[in-house]
Amino acid sequence: MKRINLTILSLIAICSLGFFTGCGIVVYPGQPGMVTNSFNKLDFEYLDEPGLFVYETVYDNRAGGSGVGAVVTKLYPQAKTYTSNVRTNSDGTLYRSKIEYEGAQIQMISVPNLGQVNLSPNHQLMFFVDYAVSLDETDDKNIAELQLFKQAEPSQEMSARAYETKKMRWDLLKAGNLLPNGNLAYDISGVELKQIKFVPSQVVSVETSFFGNAIKAQLNPQVKSEFAQFIESNFPKGYKGPVNIYVKGSPDPILMSLGINTLKTLESSGVKVQKDVSDSAMHEILNRLKSN
Repeated sequence: MKRINLTILSLIAICSLGFFTGCGIVVYPGQPGMVTNSFNKLDFEYLDEPGLFVYETVYDNRAGGSGVGAVVTKLYPQAKTYTSNVRTNSDGTLYRSKIEYEGAQIQMISVPNLGQVNLSPNHQLMFFVDYAVSLDETDDKNIAELQLFKQAEPSQEMSARAYETKKMRWDLLKAGNLLPNGNLAYDISGVELKQIKFVPSQVVSVETSFFGNAIKAQLNPQVKSEFAQFIESNFPKGYKGPVNIYVKGSPDPILMSLGINTLKTLESSGVKVQKDVSDSAMHEILNRLKSN
């Protein structure tokens, strides 16, 4: 069986190729040895029924650094398209913008070092995801990276992990169907966790950008509820481990390693969940973390 570890891939399959729609990121490691400059956007956006979800983080992973300060989940209510960070023009060129965007609501702030999650009163999150390996990012200025490309002899070969990441992108491209709008389409028929398989009442259609940094899924409230009940019934304190995703038309499932929780299992796992945190309090938390 072909094994694909999507944790080291960009977030095309993060939120499990559409099953973790409306997800918040609780644990995120950040780039090893690097430090962000108060703002760092994960190069992934999720277009869902409530609007557009985006993810940001702050961290200092240098030797002796403080690690990940916060992981932020934001929502642009009722948005129907992605931000300019993932726009592709009529010639097929990808446009990226490395700035913060206005108009978003802070849905959640996770502080992994404290094992704490802060939720807004009107959050739209159903699932909470943990990652072990860093994802693609866009930073306004990564101050630990200034000397990164000033090597005497540039490396001619990628590391084993970097090569695996490239291979995963290629495998993922092959598994999708190219649409007339240039996006890739996937039909997800099931998800398997520790040999326990979840089969939704209907096939879940997922559409992603060709670059894997934007995703939307046709996942109705019934299927979301079915999957939440599946997690809570089989993994009352949440799940962490391998996840097999079955794609219609693909002979082998896609394998990823992930942590998955609902709000109920997240609380049962021992994470301190602060509910109904006001918008002003959320911004105070962010400002405090950015100034440290």
